[in-house]
Amino acid sequence: MKKNIILTTVLVFSVFASCDLIDGTGVENPNLTLDAARDLPNPATAFVNGLQEQLASTANSCLTTQELATDNYMNAQTFYNQNVDGGTYRDIDTDFRNCQAAIGTLREQADYVLTDVITIDPVPAKEAEAYFFRGIASLWSGEIFTTLPNDAVVAAVPPATHFAEAIADFTAALAIDGTNVSYLLARARANYDAGNQAAAVADANAAITADASGTYVRYIIFDGVDGPTNTIQDALHDRGGFDDLQPLPRLDFLDPKFFDISGSVDSNVPLLKIEEAHLILAEAEIADGDLPGARTVMTAVANLANSRAKSTVDDSGEGRSGQGTVAQRPDTSAYSVRASASDPFVDGLVLDRVATLATPSISATSVTAADITAIANDVDALTTLYLLRQEIFFAEGRRMFDLGIRWPVSEREALLNPNIVASDRVATVPAFLPPISEHDAFTDNAATFEVTIQHNLNRTIATGRGNRF
Repeated sequence: MKKNIILTTVLVFSVFASCDLIDGTGVENPNLTLDAARDLPNPATAFVNGLQEQLASTANSCLTTQELATDNYMNAQTFYNQNVDGGTYRDIDTDFRNCQAAIGTLREQADYVLTDVITIDPVPAKEAEAYFFRGIASLWSGEIFTTLPNDAVVAAVPPATHFAEAIADFTAALAIDGTNVSYLLARARANYDAGNQAAAVADANAAITADASGTYVRYIIFDGVDGPTNTIQDALHDRGGFDDLQPLPRLDFLDPKFFDISGSVDSNVPLLKIEEAHLILAEAEIADGDLPGARTVMTAVANLANSRAKSTVDDSGEGRSGQGTVAQRPDTSAYSVRASASDPFVDGLVLDRVATLATPSISATSVTAADITAIANDVDALTTLYLLRQEIFFAEGRRMFDLGIRWPVSEREALLNPNIVASDRVATVPAFLPPISEHDAFTDNAATFEVTIQHNLNRTIATGRGNRF
Protein backbone atom coordinates (compact mmCIF):
# COMPACT_ATOMS: atom_id res chain seq x y z
CA MET A 1 0.00 0.00 0.00
CA LYS A 2 2.81 2.42 0.83
CA LYS A 3 4.32 2.09 -2.64
CA ASN A 4 0.90 2.71 -4.20
CA ILE A 5 0.49 5.87 -2.14
CA ILE A 6 3.90 7.16 -3.20
CA LEU A 7 3.24 6.28 -6.83
CA THR A 8 -0.06 8.13 -6.71
CA THR A 9 1.71 11.14 -5.26
CA VAL A 10 4.26 11.15 -8.07
CA LEU A 11 1.62 10.71 -10.74
CA VAL A 12 -0.66 13.45 -9.51
CA PHE A 13 2.21 15.92 -9.48
CA SER A 14 3.23 15.25 -13.07
CA VAL A 15 0.72 17.66 -14.58
CA PHE A 16 0.30 21.20 -13.29
CA ALA A 17 -2.23 22.58 -15.76
CA SER A 18 -5.05 20.67 -14.13
CA CYS A 19 -5.84 19.15 -10.76
CA ASP A 20 -6.85 15.91 -12.46
CA LEU A 21 -4.92 13.40 -14.52
CA ILE A 22 -6.91 12.54 -17.64
CA ASP A 23 -6.27 9.59 -19.89
CA GLY A 24 -6.00 9.77 -23.68
CA THR A 25 -9.73 9.34 -24.24
CA GLY A 26 -10.62 12.37 -22.12
CA VAL A 27 -12.22 10.24 -19.38
CA GLU A 28 -11.21 11.30 -15.88
CA ASN A 29 -9.89 8.65 -13.55
CA PRO A 30 -11.31 9.51 -10.10
CA ASN A 31 -8.58 7.47 -8.41
CA LEU A 32 -5.78 9.61 -9.86
CA THR A 33 -6.57 13.13 -8.73
CA LEU A 34 -4.94 15.40 -6.21
CA ASP A 35 -8.12 15.38 -4.15
CA ALA A 36 -8.17 11.58 -4.11
CA ALA A 37 -4.52 11.43 -3.10
CA ARG A 38 -5.14 13.88 -0.25
CA ASP A 39 -7.91 11.64 1.02
CA LEU A 40 -5.60 8.66 1.39
CA PRO A 41 -4.41 7.76 4.90
CA ASN A 42 -1.50 9.90 6.13
CA PRO A 43 -1.30 12.06 2.99
CA ALA A 44 1.48 14.29 4.37
CA THR A 45 3.78 11.29 4.66
CA ALA A 46 2.96 10.11 1.15
CA PHE A 47 3.43 13.53 -0.42
CA VAL A 48 6.73 14.17 1.37
CA ASN A 49 7.93 10.78 0.14
CA GLY A 50 7.06 12.09 -3.31
CA LEU A 51 9.26 15.12 -2.67
CA GLN A 52 12.18 12.84 -1.83
CA GLU A 53 11.65 11.03 -5.13
CA GLN A 54 11.46 14.31 -7.04
CA LEU A 55 14.69 15.43 -5.39
CA ALA A 56 16.41 12.39 -6.89
CA SER A 57 14.84 13.03 -10.28
CA THR A 58 15.99 16.65 -10.15
CA ALA A 59 19.54 15.59 -9.30
CA ASN A 60 19.44 13.23 -12.28
CA SER A 61 18.41 16.12 -14.52
CA CYS A 62 21.21 18.43 -13.38
CA LEU A 63 24.13 16.69 -11.74
CA THR A 64 25.96 14.94 -14.60
CA THR A 65 25.95 18.02 -16.82
CA GLN A 66 27.03 20.19 -13.87
CA GLU A 67 30.10 18.01 -13.41
CA LEU A 68 30.88 18.09 -17.14
CA ALA A 69 30.73 21.90 -17.08
CA THR A 70 33.76 21.96 -14.74
CA ASP A 71 37.35 20.78 -14.61
CA ASN A 72 36.25 17.77 -12.53
CA TYR A 73 35.41 15.64 -15.57
CA MET A 74 35.77 15.61 -19.31
CA ASN A 75 33.41 13.92 -21.74
CA ALA A 76 35.51 11.46 -23.71
CA GLN A 77 33.02 9.89 -26.13
CA THR A 78 29.51 9.56 -24.82
CA PHE A 79 25.88 10.43 -25.33
CA TYR A 80 26.10 12.82 -22.37
CA ASN A 81 26.30 16.56 -23.01
CA GLN A 82 28.94 17.18 -25.68
CA ASN A 83 28.89 21.00 -25.46
CA VAL A 84 29.58 22.16 -21.93
CA ASP A 85 33.15 20.80 -21.80
CA GLY A 86 34.04 23.30 -24.50
CA GLY A 87 32.08 26.18 -22.99
CA THR A 88 29.07 26.08 -25.30
CA TYR A 89 26.09 27.15 -23.19
CA ARG A 90 23.07 27.64 -25.44
CA ASP A 91 19.55 28.22 -24.21
CA ILE A 92 18.35 25.48 -26.59
CA ASP A 93 20.34 22.85 -24.68
CA THR A 94 17.87 20.20 -23.49
CA ASP A 95 19.96 19.45 -20.39
CA PHE A 96 19.55 23.05 -19.19
CA ARG A 97 15.83 22.90 -19.97
CA ASN A 98 15.36 19.59 -18.16
CA CYS A 99 17.27 20.78 -15.10
CA GLN A 100 15.24 23.98 -14.95
CA ALA A 101 11.96 22.10 -15.33
CA ALA A 102 12.88 19.56 -12.66
CA ILE A 103 13.75 22.30 -10.16
CA GLY A 104 10.41 23.98 -10.94
CA THR A 105 8.61 20.70 -10.36
CA LEU A 106 10.28 20.25 -6.98
CA ARG A 107 9.26 23.77 -5.96
CA GLU A 108 5.66 23.31 -7.14
CA GLN A 109 5.30 19.97 -5.37
CA ALA A 110 6.59 21.45 -2.12
CA ASP A 111 4.24 24.42 -2.53
CA TYR A 112 1.29 22.07 -2.86
CA VAL A 113 2.26 20.13 0.26
CA LEU A 114 2.51 23.35 2.26
CA THR A 115 -0.65 25.03 0.96
CA ASP A 116 -2.97 22.03 0.60
CA VAL A 117 -1.78 18.78 2.14
CA ILE A 118 -0.55 20.11 5.49
CA THR A 119 -3.86 21.90 6.04
CA ILE A 120 -5.68 18.55 6.15
CA ASP A 121 -2.87 16.48 7.70
CA PRO A 122 -0.93 18.88 9.94
CA VAL A 123 2.17 16.87 10.82
CA PRO A 124 4.89 19.32 11.95
CA ALA A 125 7.81 17.11 10.92
CA LYS A 126 6.38 16.73 7.40
CA GLU A 127 5.71 20.46 7.17
CA ALA A 128 9.35 21.13 8.07
CA GLU A 129 10.47 18.71 5.36
CA ALA A 130 8.28 20.44 2.77
CA TYR A 131 9.90 23.78 3.64
CA PHE A 132 13.29 22.09 3.35
CA PHE A 133 12.62 20.67 -0.11
CA ARG A 134 11.24 23.99 -1.35
CA GLY A 135 14.34 25.64 0.02
CA ILE A 136 16.54 23.20 -1.89
CA ALA A 137 14.70 24.12 -5.11
CA SER A 138 15.49 27.79 -4.49
CA LEU A 139 19.08 26.99 -3.49
CA TRP A 140 19.73 25.06 -6.70
CA SER A 141 18.02 27.77 -8.76
CA GLY A 142 20.51 30.32 -7.47
CA GLU A 143 23.55 28.07 -7.71
CA ILE A 144 22.96 26.76 -11.24
CA PHE A 145 21.26 29.47 -13.32
CA THR A 146 22.04 33.07 -14.32
CA THR A 147 18.44 33.91 -13.45
CA LEU A 148 15.33 31.78 -13.12
CA PRO A 149 11.61 32.37 -12.53
CA ASN A 150 10.55 31.49 -9.00
CA ASP A 151 6.94 30.84 -10.02
CA ALA A 152 4.91 30.15 -13.13
CA VAL A 153 4.93 32.81 -15.88
CA VAL A 154 6.77 35.49 -13.89
CA ALA A 155 9.97 37.38 -14.54
CA ALA A 156 13.21 35.57 -13.87
CA VAL A 157 14.93 36.65 -10.66
CA PRO A 158 18.66 36.72 -9.84
CA PRO A 159 20.52 34.26 -7.60
CA ALA A 160 20.37 36.65 -4.63
CA THR A 161 16.57 36.42 -4.64
CA HIS A 162 16.64 32.61 -4.80
CA PHE A 163 19.13 32.45 -1.93
CA ALA A 164 16.95 34.78 0.17
CA GLU A 165 13.91 32.55 -0.49
CA ALA A 166 15.93 29.44 0.38
CA ILE A 167 17.04 31.04 3.65
CA ALA A 168 13.41 31.91 4.46
CA ASP A 169 12.28 28.32 3.86
CA PHE A 170 15.13 26.78 5.85
CA THR A 171 14.35 29.25 8.64
CA ALA A 172 10.71 28.10 8.57
CA ALA A 173 11.86 24.47 8.81
CA LEU A 174 14.12 25.36 11.75
CA ALA A 175 11.22 27.09 13.49
CA ILE A 176 9.65 23.62 13.67
CA ASP A 177 12.81 21.60 14.31
CA GLY A 178 15.53 23.93 15.54
CA THR A 179 18.34 21.40 15.97
CA ASN A 180 17.92 19.54 12.66
CA VAL A 181 21.44 19.30 11.25
CA SER A 182 20.35 19.20 7.61
CA TYR A 183 18.27 22.37 7.98
CA LEU A 184 21.18 24.14 9.70
CA LEU A 185 23.65 23.01 7.03
CA ALA A 186 21.28 24.00 4.25
CA ARG A 187 20.82 27.49 5.68
CA ALA A 188 24.56 27.80 6.26
CA ARG A 189 25.13 26.91 2.60
CA ALA A 190 22.52 29.39 1.39
CA ASN A 191 24.03 32.13 3.54
CA TYR A 192 27.49 31.20 2.25
CA ASP A 193 26.23 31.39 -1.33
CA ALA A 194 24.70 34.80 -0.60
CA GLY A 195 27.92 36.06 1.00
CA ASN A 196 26.37 36.49 4.45
CA GLN A 197 29.43 35.74 6.58
CA ALA A 198 28.05 36.22 10.09
CA ALA A 199 24.89 34.23 9.40
CA ALA A 200 26.77 31.45 7.59
CA VAL A 201 29.26 31.14 10.46
CA ALA A 202 26.47 31.08 13.06
CA ASP A 203 24.65 28.29 11.22
CA ALA A 204 27.87 26.36 10.62
CA ASN A 205 28.71 26.45 14.32
CA ALA A 206 25.15 25.46 15.23
CA ALA A 207 25.28 22.51 12.84
CA ILE A 208 28.57 21.30 14.33
CA THR A 209 27.07 21.56 17.83
CA ALA A 210 23.91 19.71 16.79
CA ASP A 211 25.86 16.91 15.09
CA ALA A 212 26.75 14.74 18.07
CA SER A 213 28.69 12.19 15.98
CA GLY A 214 30.60 14.80 13.98
CA THR A 215 29.98 12.77 10.82
CA TYR A 216 26.55 13.90 9.60
CA VAL A 217 25.48 13.22 6.00
CA ARG A 218 22.09 13.64 4.34
CA TYR A 219 21.73 11.84 1.03
CA ILE A 220 19.79 12.11 -2.18
CA ILE A 221 18.28 8.62 -2.21
CA PHE A 222 18.05 6.44 -5.33
CA ASP A 223 16.27 3.13 -5.87
CA GLY A 224 17.95 0.58 -8.10
CA VAL A 225 14.73 -1.41 -8.54
CA ASP A 226 11.78 0.96 -8.67
CA GLY A 227 13.65 4.16 -9.53
CA PRO A 228 14.77 6.76 -9.82
CA THR A 229 18.08 5.05 -10.48
CA ASN A 230 21.30 7.05 -10.20
CA THR A 231 22.17 8.68 -13.53
CA ILE A 232 25.63 9.95 -12.60
CA GLN A 233 26.49 6.46 -11.36
CA ASP A 234 25.85 5.22 -14.90
CA ALA A 235 28.08 7.94 -16.32
CA LEU A 236 30.95 7.40 -13.88
CA HIS A 237 31.05 3.63 -13.66
CA ASP A 238 28.26 1.40 -14.85
CA ARG A 239 29.03 1.74 -18.56
CA GLY A 240 32.58 0.54 -17.91
CA GLY A 241 34.68 0.32 -21.07
CA PHE A 242 32.69 2.98 -22.89
CA ASP A 243 35.16 5.55 -21.46
CA ASP A 244 32.38 7.83 -20.36
CA LEU A 245 33.41 10.57 -17.95
CA GLN A 246 37.12 10.84 -17.26
CA PRO A 247 38.29 12.76 -14.16
CA LEU A 248 41.00 15.37 -14.17
CA PRO A 249 44.18 13.37 -13.40
CA ARG A 250 44.77 15.15 -10.08
CA LEU A 251 41.27 13.96 -9.03
CA ASP A 252 41.63 10.39 -10.29
CA PHE A 253 41.92 8.97 -6.75
CA LEU A 254 38.33 10.09 -6.05
CA ASP A 255 36.75 8.24 -9.00
CA PRO A 256 34.35 6.45 -9.12
CA LYS A 257 32.55 8.00 -6.19
CA PHE A 258 29.26 6.37 -7.20
CA PHE A 259 28.85 2.88 -8.63
CA ASP A 260 26.44 -0.04 -8.88
CA ILE A 261 26.61 -1.50 -5.38
CA SER A 262 24.59 -4.54 -6.46
CA GLY A 263 22.03 -5.41 -9.09
CA SER A 264 19.34 -3.80 -6.97
CA VAL A 265 21.21 -1.16 -4.95
CA ASP A 266 22.47 2.14 -6.38
CA SER A 267 24.81 4.58 -4.70
CA ASN A 268 23.20 7.53 -2.94
CA VAL A 269 24.63 11.04 -3.45
CA PRO A 270 25.51 13.29 -0.49
CA LEU A 271 23.30 16.39 -0.45
CA LEU A 272 24.58 17.93 2.80
CA LYS A 273 27.42 16.85 5.07
CA ILE A 274 29.14 18.32 8.09
CA GLU A 275 32.32 19.09 6.13
CA GLU A 276 30.33 22.03 4.70
CA ALA A 277 30.23 23.72 8.09
CA HIS A 278 33.99 23.41 8.64
CA LEU A 279 34.79 24.74 5.18
CA ILE A 280 32.59 27.79 5.80
CA LEU A 281 34.40 28.46 9.08
CA ALA A 282 37.79 28.15 7.36
CA GLU A 283 36.84 30.64 4.66
CA ALA A 284 35.54 33.04 7.30
CA GLU A 285 38.87 32.82 9.14
CA ILE A 286 40.67 33.71 5.92
CA ALA A 287 38.29 36.62 5.34
CA ASP A 288 39.08 37.87 8.83
CA GLY A 289 42.83 37.63 8.20
CA ASP A 290 43.33 34.85 10.75
CA LEU A 291 45.62 32.42 8.89
CA PRO A 292 46.50 30.38 12.01
CA GLY A 293 42.79 29.91 12.68
CA ALA A 294 42.19 28.96 9.04
CA ARG A 295 45.02 26.40 9.18
CA THR A 296 43.50 24.82 12.29
CA VAL A 297 40.05 24.47 10.72
CA MET A 298 41.41 23.20 7.39
CA THR A 299 43.48 20.58 9.18
CA ALA A 300 40.39 19.41 11.04
CA VAL A 301 38.24 19.16 7.91
CA ALA A 302 40.99 17.37 5.96
CA ASN A 303 41.28 14.83 8.77
CA LEU A 304 37.50 14.39 8.82
CA ALA A 305 37.28 13.92 5.07
CA ASN A 306 40.02 11.32 5.07
CA SER A 307 38.43 9.44 7.98
CA ARG A 308 35.35 8.74 5.89
CA ALA A 309 34.71 5.18 4.77
CA LYS A 310 35.78 3.98 1.35
CA SER A 311 34.01 1.52 -0.91
CA THR A 312 35.61 -1.36 -2.76
CA VAL A 313 34.74 -1.34 -6.43
CA ASP A 314 35.82 -3.31 -9.47
CA ASP A 315 36.90 -0.64 -11.94
CA SER A 316 38.99 -2.88 -14.18
CA GLY A 317 36.57 -2.28 -17.05
CA GLU A 318 37.29 1.45 -17.03
CA GLY A 319 39.41 2.17 -20.09
CA ARG A 320 41.95 4.98 -19.66
CA SER A 321 44.76 4.00 -22.00
CA GLY A 322 43.65 5.58 -25.24
CA GLN A 323 41.39 2.93 -26.74
CA GLY A 324 39.55 3.96 -29.88
CA THR A 325 39.24 7.70 -30.24
CA VAL A 326 39.71 8.43 -26.53
CA ALA A 327 42.74 10.52 -25.61
CA GLN A 328 45.45 8.95 -23.50
CA ARG A 329 44.58 9.12 -19.80
CA PRO A 330 46.94 8.31 -16.92
CA ASP A 331 46.11 4.71 -15.96
CA THR A 332 48.79 3.65 -13.50
CA SER A 333 49.86 4.68 -10.03
CA ALA A 334 53.37 5.29 -11.39
CA TYR A 335 52.20 8.72 -12.48
CA SER A 336 52.93 11.97 -10.64
CA VAL A 337 50.64 14.96 -11.21
CA ARG A 338 51.09 18.68 -10.73
CA ALA A 339 48.32 21.27 -10.68
CA SER A 340 50.14 23.55 -13.14
CA ALA A 341 53.64 24.07 -14.50
CA SER A 342 54.45 26.20 -11.44
CA ASP A 343 53.24 23.61 -8.89
CA PRO A 344 55.17 20.62 -7.48
CA PHE A 345 54.52 17.06 -8.63
CA VAL A 346 52.41 14.94 -6.27
CA ASP A 347 52.39 11.14 -6.13
CA GLY A 348 49.46 8.88 -5.34
CA LEU A 349 46.75 10.80 -7.17
CA VAL A 350 46.33 8.26 -10.02
CA LEU A 351 45.11 4.77 -9.22
CA ASP A 352 45.71 1.47 -10.99
CA ARG A 353 42.54 0.37 -12.79
CA VAL A 354 43.47 -3.26 -13.29
CA ALA A 355 41.71 -4.71 -10.24
CA THR A 356 39.39 -3.80 -7.42
CA LEU A 357 40.24 -0.59 -5.61
CA ALA A 358 38.95 1.54 -2.75
CA THR A 359 37.45 4.93 -3.53
CA PRO A 360 35.70 7.49 -1.30
CA SER A 361 31.91 7.44 -1.27
CA ILE A 362 31.48 10.53 0.94
CA SER A 363 34.63 12.66 1.15
CA ALA A 364 38.39 12.59 0.79
CA THR A 365 41.21 15.00 0.03
CA SER A 366 44.80 15.02 -1.15
CA VAL A 367 45.54 18.05 1.05
CA THR A 368 48.08 17.11 3.74
CA ALA A 369 49.03 18.65 7.06
CA ALA A 370 52.29 19.76 5.45
CA ASP A 371 50.37 21.55 2.68
CA ILE A 372 48.34 23.44 5.26
CA THR A 373 51.39 24.29 7.39
CA ALA A 374 53.09 25.75 4.29
CA ILE A 375 50.28 28.30 3.73
CA ALA A 376 51.99 31.69 3.75
CA ASN A 377 49.37 34.20 2.62
CA ASP A 378 45.72 34.69 1.69
CA VAL A 379 46.18 33.44 -1.89
CA ASP A 380 47.80 30.22 -0.64
CA ALA A 381 45.03 29.82 1.93
CA LEU A 382 42.21 30.32 -0.58
CA THR A 383 43.90 28.08 -3.16
CA THR A 384 44.09 25.31 -0.56
CA LEU A 385 40.54 25.93 0.60
CA TYR A 386 39.10 25.71 -2.92
CA LEU A 387 41.04 22.50 -3.52
CA LEU A 388 39.50 21.11 -0.33
CA ARG A 389 36.06 22.13 -1.59
CA GLN A 390 36.71 20.63 -5.02
CA GLU A 391 37.81 17.29 -3.62
CA ILE A 392 35.35 17.03 -0.74
CA PHE A 393 32.36 17.91 -2.94
CA PHE A 394 33.67 16.00 -5.96
CA ALA A 395 30.92 14.63 -8.27
CA GLU A 396 28.21 16.33 -6.16
CA GLY A 397 27.49 19.24 -8.53
CA ARG A 398 29.21 21.87 -6.38
CA ARG A 399 32.24 22.83 -8.44
CA MET A 400 30.34 24.84 -11.06
CA PHE A 401 29.18 27.34 -8.42
CA ASP A 402 32.71 27.77 -7.07
CA LEU A 403 33.91 28.54 -10.60
CA GLY A 404 31.11 31.09 -10.99
CA ILE A 405 29.57 29.41 -14.05
CA ARG A 406 25.80 29.57 -14.43
CA TRP A 407 23.49 28.34 -17.17
CA PRO A 408 20.94 30.36 -19.18
CA VAL A 409 17.17 30.24 -18.90
CA SER A 410 15.92 27.78 -21.51
CA GLU A 411 14.46 28.75 -24.86
CA ARG A 412 11.26 26.86 -24.04
CA GLU A 413 10.73 29.00 -20.94
CA ALA A 414 11.27 32.11 -23.06
CA LEU A 415 8.72 30.94 -25.63
CA LEU A 416 6.10 30.21 -22.97
CA ASN A 417 6.84 33.08 -20.61
CA PRO A 418 6.67 36.64 -22.05
CA ASN A 419 8.49 37.99 -18.97
CA ILE A 420 11.81 36.39 -19.97
CA VAL A 421 14.27 38.93 -21.40
CA ALA A 422 17.34 38.45 -23.58
CA SER A 423 19.83 38.72 -20.71
CA ASP A 424 18.16 35.78 -18.93
CA ARG A 425 19.07 33.55 -21.88
CA VAL A 426 22.82 34.12 -21.58
CA ALA A 427 25.16 31.98 -19.50
CA THR A 428 27.38 33.51 -16.83
CA VAL A 429 31.11 32.81 -17.22
CA PRO A 430 33.43 34.98 -15.11
CA ALA A 431 36.02 36.96 -17.05
CA PHE A 432 38.83 35.78 -14.75
CA LEU A 433 38.50 32.18 -15.96
CA PRO A 434 40.68 30.90 -18.81
CA PRO A 435 38.89 29.49 -21.89
CA ILE A 436 36.57 26.75 -20.68
CA SER A 437 37.93 24.33 -23.27
CA GLU A 438 41.23 24.48 -21.34
CA HIS A 439 39.75 23.82 -17.89
CA ASP A 440 40.48 20.10 -17.91
CA ALA A 441 43.46 20.24 -20.30
CA PHE A 442 46.77 18.62 -19.38
CA THR A 443 49.95 17.24 -20.90
CA ASP A 444 50.85 13.62 -20.34
CA ASN A 445 54.49 12.56 -20.54
CA ALA A 446 54.06 8.82 -20.85
CA ALA A 447 57.84 8.30 -20.88
CA THR A 448 58.38 9.88 -17.46
CA PHE A 449 54.90 9.16 -16.06
CA GLU A 450 54.29 12.84 -15.36
CA VAL A 451 51.13 14.87 -15.90
CA THR A 452 50.96 18.65 -15.87
CA ILE A 453 47.54 20.31 -15.61
CA GLN A 454 47.34 23.42 -17.78
CA HIS A 455 45.57 25.63 -15.23
CA ASN A 456 45.41 25.46 -11.44
CA LEU A 457 41.85 26.73 -11.31
CA ASN A 458 41.84 26.83 -7.53
CA ARG A 459 44.54 29.48 -7.68
CA THR A 460 42.58 31.17 -10.48
CA ILE A 461 39.53 31.44 -8.22
CA ALA A 462 41.69 32.64 -5.34
CA THR A 463 43.24 35.45 -7.38
CA GLY A 464 40.32 36.23 -9.68
CA ARG A 465 37.36 36.12 -7.31
CA GLY A 466 38.97 35.96 -3.91
CA ASN A 467 37.02 35.21 -0.75
CA ARG A 468 33.31 34.45 -0.94
CA PHE A 469 32.75 36.69 2.10
